[in-house]
Amino acid sequence: VEFKIMPFSYLESIQLYKENNKEIPEDFIYDYIKWGGLPQRFEFSEEKDIKNYIESVFNGIVEKDIYKRDSELEKYKFNTVSAYILSNAGKEFSAANISNFYNNEKKTVYNYIEKLEKAYLISRVKRFNIVGKEVLKTIEKHYAIDMAFRTINTNLVNFEDTFLLENIIYNELILRGYSVYTGKTYKGEIDFVAIDGKKKCFIQVSYLMPNEETIRREFETFKPIKDASPKYVLSLDKIDLSYDGISHINIEDFLLHKKDLVLS
Repeated sequence: VEFKIMPFSYLESIQLYKENNKEIPEDFIYDYIKWGGLPQRFEFSEEKDIKNYIESVFNGIVEKDIYKRDSELEKYKFNTVSAYILSNAGKEFSAANISNFYNNEKKTVYNYIEKLEKAYLISRVKRFNIVGKEVLKTIEKHYAIDMAFRTINTNLVNFEDTFLLENIIYNELILRGYSVYTGKTYKGEIDFVAIDGKKKCFIQVSYLMPNEETIRREFETFKPIKDASPKYVLSLDKIDLSYDGISHINIEDFLLHKKDLVLS
């Protein structure tokens, strides 16, 4: 029997600090967004040491679980494409665009993605047709198993990038045992559809909603959905911005299990 062991969640990371009588860093959410929850990384305090450790773990996984199993793999091409895939985790995926940019066949790109998934470096997410209430075969997005793998494959960590928060929420939902899909309506997309048995809810993730225009835009994403299942907007805003019958939850409160989702 195979057990999938995930890196520490946000809550588990904080519990680790408390169990070791260590002071929790101020604004720890941003530290977690950047460096994730691989257990041993918490033994280091300097960013350069954390980065060296993460790179060592990542390179070890790639060498042992990918290169060693496929000696004919073109390492340069794989490194280039895998870095692009991880640095763009959460964004809509197009194998055609990647293959055109890097002069690779689509088949090769899909082969690389499959290797990353089998090595537990990424998760791939299918679409859920909200109107038809069915899971589509197409895989639209992928997310990093740990945020640090994304960080070491990009030159810049922009905390306002919603895709970073999406990644954390996706991993948290998987940890809680939900089946998770990206949502498709006839007008656009919903970040996540979380399903537990026959129950579900819809989730939109935002960084901050500083004005009425942003609030309206995020909440009105749900307008095309006639399904009565609960709808949530998750953001880092600390005040309750629930709007038009749709619930707002602060992301830290959700990650710390202070507030939870209701499915129906």
